[in-house]
Amino acid sequence: MNSVNPVLVQIFYRSAIANMPEKKREIYQYITTREEELEKIAVSEKQFMELMVNHSPFKEASSYFSLSLSAIKEIMDEAQAEIDLMIMTRINQMRWINYSKTDRKARKNKKWTFVFVS
Repeated sequence: MNSVNPVLVQIFYRSAIANMPEKKREIYQYITTREEELEKIAVSEKQFMELMVNHSPFKEASSYFSLSLSAIKEIMDEAQAEIDLMIMTRINQMRWINYSKTDRKARKNKKWTFVFVS
């Protein structure tokens, strides 16, 4: 299988998040936003890990959404599994069609490829 364009994967990722139930999406986005904020301020991997322990996005989400830490972890695991499944399903549904050999006069030696995703 050819590698999939990372931009296309990002489109599928955003689509998967947008299609989640509202509460799950809010929790997922809350935690991922907090993780990204910590990543931006960390100067090393070690510092990032320390920040993740000292300012745990999961603990913050637990407090913010008034849910137990185990419930937050379960929701995040479910959300990530759903996202992964949706992305893989969309990738497997892609069909590449090469139009390079059709209508040569109109293309003037350019290569054209289209992707259809259902």
